[in-house]
Amino acid sequence: MLASFLNEYRSLPVSNPGNKVVSWHVFRTVSEAEEYTDSIRLGDGQHIVGGMDSDTIGKLWWVGVEVDDIGHWGNPAAVNKHAE
Repeated sequence: MLASFLNEYRSLPVSNPGNKVVSWHVFRTVSEAEEYTDSIRLGDGQHIVGGMDSDTIGKLWWVGVEVDDIGHWGNPAAVNKHAE
């Protein structure tokens, strides 16, 4: 079943800890993004986020983890982006 947030436009996060998205992966197909969501394990105060965006090549989908409190989560410098 398609995660509803993957059908919504949401810009890729920037490497800025202020946005509270601490890790994300980029995919070229929605099926890959959806499959990845099934593998995410969350801790307290963490939520799966993501959406659809585009770049010069075309559409892309991203899936990540957003935290309630970046200070409680850990070091803001550890925010990580992964592109596939």
